[in-house]
Amino acid sequence: LWSAMMATLLPVLVLLVVSSNLGLMAANAMTAFSSFAIPNSPRSVLQRDHFSSRSKSCITVQMTDESPFCVEALTREIYDVHSGIGTNEKGAYDIHINRLNDHKIVSGYDVTSAREWMEHIEKCEGSAYGVGAYTVLRCDAIYDKHKCNWRIWGLDYHMDRLCSSYRMYLESLESCRDGSFIDFPSNFEESELQTDDVITELLEEAKKSLVLKKEQKYDNRHECDEFARTLMVTILWTPPEDINSEKHGSSKPIIRGHAAFAGEARATNKDGDSLVLPISACLAIPSHPEELSLMPRRHSDYGDDGQAQSPGASAKISAWCRIRRPLETRFKVPASEVGEVLLVMQEENRIFDDKQDFVNSLEILEGLISNFFVIYKDGTIRTAPVGKVLSGYARHLIIDELNGIQSTKQSIPGKSSLQSLVLDDSRSPTVQDARDGLWSEAFVTSAIRLIVPVNQVLIPSVGDMESALLWKSECDNNHSHPLTHLLLSAIRKRGNKIATQR
Repeated sequence: LWSAMMATLLPVLVLLVVSSNLGLMAANAMTAFSSFAIPNSPRSVLQRDHFSSRSKSCITVQMTDESPFCVEALTREIYDVHSGIGTNEKGAYDIHINRLNDHKIVSGYDVTSAREWMEHIEKCEGSAYGVGAYTVLRCDAIYDKHKCNWRIWGLDYHMDRLCSSYRMYLESLESCRDGSFIDFPSNFEESELQTDDVITELLEEAKKSLVLKKEQKYDNRHECDEFARTLMVTILWTPPEDINSEKHGSSKPIIRGHAAFAGEARATNKDGDSLVLPISACLAIPSHPEELSLMPRRHSDYGDDGQAQSPGASAKISAWCRIRRPLETRFKVPASEVGEVLLVMQEENRIFDDKQDFVNSLEILEGLISNFFVIYKDGTIRTAPVGKVLSGYARHLIIDELNGIQSTKQSIPGKSSLQSLVLDDSRSPTVQDARDGLWSEAFVTSAIRLIVPVNQVLIPSVGDMESALLWKSECDNNHSHPLTHLLLSAIRKRGNKIATQR
């Protein structure tokens, strides 16, 4: 009887023991994964309990829309296990990658969006530490089932602007300090190297998702075995906790990264120069002229507590993600189908007598997330000057392309129409010029979408003036933007040619 009972119970006991061990192994694996250090890295040292608490508050983000793949990346200074003090040794940092499959919404923010990811960081850490300089890079993946190569657009340009924006932001912080100052380095070379490592790790994580079997569904859609996809990589530099120390605040940034795919995969033999559908734009004009200076703008103060004053329009600061929301709510109403809101300012030394004159006196600066260009009927192409707007990478490519064409005396095949354009980036397009019928084409630019044509510009209601149409292109289809199309082809070729290959 005893033998029979043991024969019956033994498999059950073994199963319970195995299940218990598997559960313990899984729990240990999850614990190890939550504090995951990058493998094969000489700097990968994991002592999670000895890192600052800010490292634990960072956000996980989704990288693909086909599978629930979430990832974050940030650099963390390695702390001495015994003293708990960060080392000053150059290169003594760890890149932390964290993935979470189940959660997209964190405290009401959809952190799969780079914008809401930065808003959540500001919400959690406040304007003193959660706001910083950022940049967004376009990274094109060319891949098949076995390999993936990257083209990073304007890496050096973005790094230079990131350093410049961060320095301007620190200077704005210093202006609010009482008797203390920030220790500015001569350059941010070490932070640039760390940022490059963060970008590399994000690209590696994205590469893993691109070779999954789920991505191979595109094989049945196209005859081509090679595909392309665009990854949007956002890099955020925020000040460290000791930035507000009594005497010398450190200026070495905490570096965070976010990556998200933009759009679906496409076959590489597809025509990549096709314009996207045109959008409508609306001018951000207040109901009363005296309210113009109170409108949210990129060079607004960044904290209600006065922690930071404006570093200027040339700095790309993450607080703008939050500041611009009232403008979107007011002017991007669903019924209007407005795709972009254009910031305005009054022309210098311009006097107006009534609301109509006030509207006519406005310069058009830039979009909330884009630069704005107008091609005039006389061949002039105009965009607001740097100092009044942020210089985006696509804007930079267009200016370089047009300057290169103008400096070439001989005819360039396929660019005869572009040779007729004369760049003027010293004067903004104006409402008065549009009313006078001087505009021919208009478009906005961004790092990810490059060029998006604008088919009409709207004026909201101002006082007793009803909303009105300021300008409309001759046709609503892409054929009404011939020079815009040529510019897109030109800067796409230029951007691909000078892109960093990895």
